[in-house]
Amino acid sequence: MTCVIFLHIGRRALALALLSGALAGAQAQTLAKPSGPVVLSVTGLIGQKNAGDAAEFDAAMLDALDVREFSTSSPWHKKQVKFSGPALKAVLDAVGAKGQSLKMIALNEYEITVPVADAYDHLPVLARRIGGEELTLRTKGPLFMMYPFDSSPKLKNDIFYSRCVWQLRRIVVE
Repeated sequence: MTCVIFLHIGRRALALALLSGALAGAQAQTLAKPSGPVVLSVTGLIGQKNAGDAAEFDAAMLDALDVREFSTSSPWHKKQVKFSGPALKAVLDAVGAKGQSLKMIALNEYEITVPVADAYDHLPVLARRIGGEELTLRTKGPLFMMYPFDSSPKLKNDIFYSRCVWQLRRIVVE
């Protein structure tokens, strides 16, 4: 009986050791460098960097993350529109974000602070496409932070509308 218990504990310890090693290996992976034009730069309290103190992403890198899509109404569109792009939480996970807030900065230097919790509680995306069309500077791109407003009535207010940064260029994790 003692041997069986020891064997059982031994297997559990071995499984935990293997899992710990796998997780450590996953955390040790480095963020690839962008091969195309940089679309997004993330700085601040991050663990993964690929350009000095920043994590830079080109369009292909963003498209390789967990891309989500949803249709929602918004103050900027007359009817419900489909938004698609990487989930904000996927970007934060990719850079190993460790902060509590995000300073979202647009190309025109508009900035707003967004709680990190929004990424997990409300599942916004950094939309690269609206209605299937890739965003350009002229159409509020290349990235447009968007919440799924129709998923919850509490999202339909000026607080969340103000967090929808178009022409998003930088995120500072604080």
